[in-house]
Amino acid sequence: MNDPSNSVISEEFSRLSVDLLDQSTVKINHCLGQLSDDQIWWRPQPSMNSIGNLLIHLAGNLKQWGVVPFTLADDHRDRESEFQPEVRREVDDLVQELESLVGAAKDQWQYLSASQLSKTINIQGFGVSRLQAISHASSHFVGHTHQIIQLTRLQLDNDYKFHWTPNEPRGELPI
Repeated sequence: MNDPSNSVISEEFSRLSVDLLDQSTVKINHCLGQLSDDQIWWRPQPSMNSIGNLLIHLAGNLKQWGVVPFTLADDHRDRESEFQPEVRREVDDLVQELESLVGAAKDQWQYLSASQLSKTINIQGFGVSRLQAISHASSHFVGHTHQIIQLTRLQLDNDYKFHWTPNEPRGELPI
């Protein structure tokens, strides 16, 4: 017998996970709008990532954890290449790819039932539930979004434009 509360919980989990991707995408685009291409590819130290590399990494991870396991598409990710300093792509292309993957993940996550969320899948050699995969993908996305914000603020210092401050009317969540 199906427990109706399972449906409410799965819908709420899916909604919150989708919201995290949406909020992060707004924050990333807010930062990118303040930076030049050179700033997007700047590394604070040679061993650290640029915002550009983080965008490539976010796309790779979201595809592998948030899209492929739900569509049964082939996974051809080369994770190590995402961090190479010589990798430099057009920022508009990176943003378009990331937004496309966010849309694909949201399409897959929105209507999963509790039984579908509990189904075990294999990602990077790990047996995880779809719920775990979504939780991983969304929290990973949020974490790197905050790195992008930090790298933006580090470069812009006092010229960084906040998306929202506490003395403004409430609208979207603050960045």
